[in-house]
Amino acid sequence: MRRFRQLAGERFLALCAAFAAASGGSPALAQEDPFALPRNLTAQSVAAADGPGLSEISIDGSVRARLIKLSWHGRDLLIDAEAARASGLPVPDSTLAMIPLASLRISKWSFDSVHQRLDVELFRRSDGDNLIDLSPAQRSTVASTPLTALIVNYDLTATIARGQFGAAGLTEATLVRNNAALTSAFQFGTSTDAATPHVVRLDTQLQILFPTKGWAVTAGDYISAGGQSQRALRLGGVQIASDYSLRPDLVTIPLPSFTGQVAVPTGIDLINGDQRFKLGEIAPGEFTVRNVPVSPGRGEVSVITRDNLGREVIESARFYVSRNLLARNLSEFAVNAGFVRRRYGVRSMDYGPIAASAYFRRGLSSHLTVEGTAEWTRGIADIGSRGDLALGGVALATVEGRISRDAASGTSGTLLNLGLESSGRRISGRIGAILPSENYHDVAFKLGDAAQPRQLFAQFSFDLGRMNQLQVSATRQERRFDPRFPRLELRSDVVSASFRANLHPNVDFVSSLAWRKTEKSGFSVFAGVSVQLGAGRNAQASLSKNDNNPVSGAIGFARHDVEGIPLGYAFDHSFGMVPRTAASVAYRSPIARIEGQVEYVVGHFALRGNARGTLILAGGGVFARNQTGGSYALVRTGRIDGIALKRENRSAGVTAHGGLLLIENIPAQVPISFDIDADKLPADALARDTHRSIIVPRRAVGLVRLDVIHFVPRQIRLVKPDGKPLIAGLLLKALPSGEATMTGFDGLVDFNQGGTDRQIAAMGEGTNACIADIKLAELASRADSDALPQFVCRELPPELIAVQPFGSKNKQRGTRAAGSRISSRDSR
Repeated sequence: MRRFRQLAGERFLALCAAFAAASGGSPALAQEDPFALPRNLTAQSVAAADGPGLSEISIDGSVRARLIKLSWHGRDLLIDAEAARASGLPVPDSTLAMIPLASLRISKWSFDSVHQRLDVELFRRSDGDNLIDLSPAQRSTVASTPLTALIVNYDLTATIARGQFGAAGLTEATLVRNNAALTSAFQFGTSTDAATPHVVRLDTQLQILFPTKGWAVTAGDYISAGGQSQRALRLGGVQIASDYSLRPDLVTIPLPSFTGQVAVPTGIDLINGDQRFKLGEIAPGEFTVRNVPVSPGRGEVSVITRDNLGREVIESARFYVSRNLLARNLSEFAVNAGFVRRRYGVRSMDYGPIAASAYFRRGLSSHLTVEGTAEWTRGIADIGSRGDLALGGVALATVEGRISRDAASGTSGTLLNLGLESSGRRISGRIGAILPSENYHDVAFKLGDAAQPRQLFAQFSFDLGRMNQLQVSATRQERRFDPRFPRLELRSDVVSASFRANLHPNVDFVSSLAWRKTEKSGFSVFAGVSVQLGAGRNAQASLSKNDNNPVSGAIGFARHDVEGIPLGYAFDHSFGMVPRTAASVAYRSPIARIEGQVEYVVGHFALRGNARGTLILAGGGVFARNQTGGSYALVRTGRIDGIALKRENRSAGVTAHGGLLLIENIPAQVPISFDIDADKLPADALARDTHRSIIVPRRAVGLVRLDVIHFVPRQIRLVKPDGKPLIAGLLLKALPSGEATMTGFDGLVDFNQGGTDRQIAAMGEGTNACIADIKLAELASRADSDALPQFVCRELPPELIAVQPFGSKNKQRGTRAAGSRISSRDSR
């Protein structure tokens, strides 16, 4: 517009000069003017000069600050090469002077002679609408209000067998706030063995999560994290490790991507498996489709576009997706250090030598991921490296090498890990070998585990269609003799085959055949059928034969207690070497799961009772649940009970006494929305807030505040001390809530008797600045009277006069409360 006004002004001056010349203006005076216009400038020449000169340029809708020089050459529009290059047009560096605009590689252009502006659209370079990323949505900025909560899980069992009573249980207590949790677990039980303690501490740990970074820091008891061939240890110490489950928005494995070119605007579709999806519209130029969601294994994905003749163009890409690969430039790590935990579950405080381990993985490309590992304890050091390589769209190869040094014996050893896998819809296979040398000793061996065996394995699966599957596998395992474990088999060979068939939509057949060779050889055969009867009911029968043992079998019928089916039961009978008959009944209530079982084995009866559940102390309330787990959301609707709530547009429950409702099974680190069910809101409730979205950390409790109050409308009259009503239209403020309202004619005011307000302040001028005390007793005494309750508005105290009660916050709050009230009467 600035250029337009400048050109318009120049043309206006030119017209004025031409008019003055035609009227006999003085040439001498014009020559003396330093801003004099050319003598030959006329109105006709200005009108004819509609061609380009110095013009604005707009590229993809963005107007550049620099003007460019344009000129016509016949039907070609020429542009100054240097100015075009500076503006961002694709002009070669060696090009100088004026060049035809049509010679540049641009999508399209147009010149507006009225505004003297050149509009250019470039070919896209995988940006804007031409960049289609199918990964999960970016991490939301929504956050929850953290609550300090105590969560206690318990699993209690009591048995009576052979005239003896026994009891045992597991309990886990977690004190959590936001991303920090302190957890301790115990097991306890009766025992006739004096050496076995009745109470044993299992794990105690403090864990702090860093969701933005995808890290977890643990202090206390934990299981070490490491590479594929690193054997895990129970340690008491500190662990720092990446945890990408905290980042559900992050794509951690390489997924198929496409890059292509289109010459005209077109739609783009995706074919994945047997389905076709429409992705949207793209502009001319380069386009990219990233992170196509597919199942692990080999496959093929196709993208469909249209050329300038309208014909469909299909581009396909083969891929191999594996969870052993990391996305390009993504890293994964773990550092573990502490004292090895011994006799876990038997002794509470039994820690041995110190040990440390670490691993680091990095995705170098979409096809290659490398890993480095190291571990140490006194007398042993072990390091290794590994690479996972996707071989085109066919298979994944794994190569790993490790070397250990035993200072006590002065020997070194090596381990070689080789693997090749290929997984597909019809045929899948995996072969591999773990080959430790005779002197290879890792940290687990030094701390008491058996040495790693030599293993050769192969496994193949065949999808026969219609949910019929065949799997064949073979394994050889060889161990060196270890005097610490004299009963371990030194060599075993196992060959097995299993077959699964779907005989009917509700009937599955499973069978397996295995041959095992150790010191003795033997076969085992199994066949079973399972029938789904609907409504959580299931019936099954099986037969099996092992070596020289007699044929054994089992039949059973069960109804599982799942969501929507609180009562479950089961009956099963097995026969063979040890016949057994058992029956059980389970009841899953919202607060706990209780199960009772009776069984008959070899002429003896036994009874068992079990109770499982969770107690949660949070937000000033105590809640009981049937141990559903996950994170929790505590919804607080003021102090109003009976408010029906929805979670992600599905019914979530009704608030109980105190306006509280605890909702379990909240996915961690994922935005979840909660709404008030407007159709079920009580008539005496007013909802100021009807929607909230929160993100709850893992195992934590997040608070969802929905502002709901009792609404009992009453009309009252406010008068001055002289008995005259307040003037109409006077702004009022209810205290202490701060809700804004206004006086009507004859001093009438709408007042919420069900709220917490006990005063109304008028902030007018002079005698119109006053405050009235609302006495609920007087309102109640006149509930059945036609006469309106009348309250005197006395002089406003100085401390309230100095405060402006009608700021933008209060005005907005009052307007929202008056305009967004939801009630069952309104909905009807």
